Amino acid sequence: MVTKMMFIENEMLLNTIRRLGDNSRESYVIFDVTNNHCILECNDSFCTLTNSTRSQIINNDYFSLMSNEEQMTTIETIKQKIHSGVMVQAKLHHSCFDKPPFWAEIQALPFQNNKNETLFVLVLVKDVTYYHTEEFLMRLEKAMYEAIEKDNSFDITMSIICSGLDEFFMPNISSMVLVKTEADQLQIFNGNDKIKGLPERCENNEFFKKVMQSETSILVKNLDEIDIPIEHKIFAISSKKPFGWFVPIYNQQHQAIGLFAIFLRQHSSDRKFFENMFRKIGALVALAYSYAKTQQKIWDLAYIDITTGLPNRHSFLNKVEKERECGEKGNIKILKPSEFHQIVELYGREAGDELLRQIAKRLNEEKNEHNEYIARFTSSSLIISNTTSDEVFLNYERRLKEIIRQPFIVGGKQIYITLKTGIALYNDEIKIADAVRFADNAVSFAANKPGTYVEIFTQERNDVLEQQMAMLNHLAQAIKNKEISVNLQPKVDLRTGEIQSIEALARWISPKLGFVSPAVFIPVAESAGKVREIDIQILEIVLSWLAERKRLGKKLVKVAVNISPDHFYYANFVQDTLELVQKYDIDPRYIILEVTENIGLVDFQTAFSIIQELKGYGFKTSVDDFGTGFSSLSYLQRLPFTELKIDRSFINAINDAATLAIVRSIIQLALNLGMTSVAEGIENKEQVEILLALGCTVGQGYFYYKPMAIEQLDAILDE
Repeated sequence: MVTKMMFIENEMLLNTIRRLGDNSRESYVIFDVTNNHCILECNDSFCTLTNSTRSQIINNDYFSLMSNEEQMTTIETIKQKIHSGVMVQAKLHHSCFDKPPFWAEIQALPFQNNKNETLFVLVLVKDVTYYHTEEFLMRLEKAMYEAIEKDNSFDITMSIICSGLDEFFMPNISSMVLVKTEADQLQIFNGNDKIKGLPERCENNEFFKKVMQSETSILVKNLDEIDIPIEHKIFAISSKKPFGWFVPIYNQQHQAIGLFAIFLRQHSSDRKFFENMFRKIGALVALAYSYAKTQQKIWDLAYIDITTGLPNRHSFLNKVEKERECGEKGNIKILKPSEFHQIVELYGREAGDELLRQIAKRLNEEKNEHNEYIARFTSSSLIISNTTSDEVFLNYERRLKEIIRQPFIVGGKQIYITLKTGIALYNDEIKIADAVRFADNAVSFAANKPGTYVEIFTQERNDVLEQQMAMLNHLAQAIKNKEISVNLQPKVDLRTGEIQSIEALARWISPKLGFVSPAVFIPVAESAGKVREIDIQILEIVLSWLAERKRLGKKLVKVAVNISPDHFYYANFVQDTLELVQKYDIDPRYIILEVTENIGLVDFQTAFSIIQELKGYGFKTSVDDFGTGFSSLSYLQRLPFTELKIDRSFINAINDAATLAIVRSIIQLALNLGMTSVAEGIENKEQVEILLALGCTVGQGYFYYKPMAIEQLDAILDE
């Protein structure tokens, strides 16, 4: 009896809701909240609005007509409110049957029983696409004018347009703006979500020319029938947007300056409406294009480095001086690619210019501060100012690591680089000229550090410079007196902890200077042309130790000795090394010769011949600190190295997802090339477990052994 009464009450309530819907004279649906928002009723107007029949609507979940990833949060909020009995008004993308979605303004009115439980909801639906479009165009126009007022680049203004279009159409289209360049190519711009694999430029082919010569848009239902870049077709297929819509863009003189390339899930039935919309957006593109051209001419005359298109030193100093005069405080950064000069020697001056241009572009894309300014400082460096004096430099270091994760494309080659930065502060007491000099001093210190490195100028750095100068005077005598000694650090099998091989590390304790770090004296030795003598002394100490163990009948272990590039390319390097091992009667297979990863880029053919000759005699070769320098995978795969050492900076950050991906790639690369991967700088068990899971079986670090004297290692090996 109770159930029957509830049924009658519900029917009466439904009839009341129907009358309300009919009286509203709006398109409406009624759905059952207690049954997964199942649609119970809709009027003819709603069917017309959604291009459907009543049978297609009834019994569907109403929210399935609006579901896409971008709206899920809003839809969940609406559901919560109607379940609580709260009326909701919202603007959403609403689906149609066999037609593109439209923007709908909905009013959801919940109806509850006497227990305050929501049973039914009346939803009034109104098509507001036209008003939403006009509002969008006004917002876009405002954003464009603000970008122009701020002197933003043409790239940024185009990104504003593409991002706005993608947001407006949500998941149903992806848009690009293709703008003609002076070289008769088309520069490609797209929104914030960059299309993977999409080139920055493409050929202005016959199809694109046809679009720009057309007075109206061209709708293509089969992209295979037209000649557009294959990357565009692949993207359209992978994102399930098989329709192409191409709209010409004209300036005020009715000259074609480019076109819109739009990929859609469904073709638009209201083509005239959207052509009018894109004509208005095209006018904004033309405005930004014209403004960019005018500004470019002015900048080129006084403030632009012509070879890179970046602001020049004059522009930089002029801007920063004005900021300081206004009481601004900040910092100066000088940024230099470690491998710049090698790149210029290999590929020419234009390649160096292109590298600096790409670095500056990536820095701008990763910019955290709006008041940052980037310019070219010297032929091989950039200079950056930031008026935030308390800037957290860790954020800057993170940016550097981010921009060098992917290779730079220079001369058609993939190039990995490291970056050195010197930083100095400026304020009321420190002039800009002094800050620039201090930053230049700091970057000189940074140049002597491995990998990507940031050095902040302090007075202590001057003290270090004086120490280096003093040390240089003692170095020749130290080599003559054989003051250079050796510490040994084992490499172990990560699976068992057993010692697999050993690395010999140079140490210098001067009677006058005390302990001198290898990071200090090795670069000085290189600049003074003394590093080859140090390499030979280290190798002789190692061979003498191995010979003594052999004489006593003790176990021999492979030992790795670092070889500097200057020594490696020395004319008699191989024969001198062979004569040394023969002098001490040691099999060459016990010697691993470690070189830096960019050794092959200095002179690939010579490097290849040297490594092959060493291999023929039984020596093993290792690539030290892989990933921190100027890597070229095409060279690496052709040089027959035995071992690939993963730099400690990657192991320290292995918990970072991006770093983990790099380490995994290096290990896989080593496996594919038949090399042994060795992880440097292991400090804890967690790192060991991760490395084993990735397939790395050899490593070294404080977790196992610190560098130690020969006598200490003898005791460990003899246990």
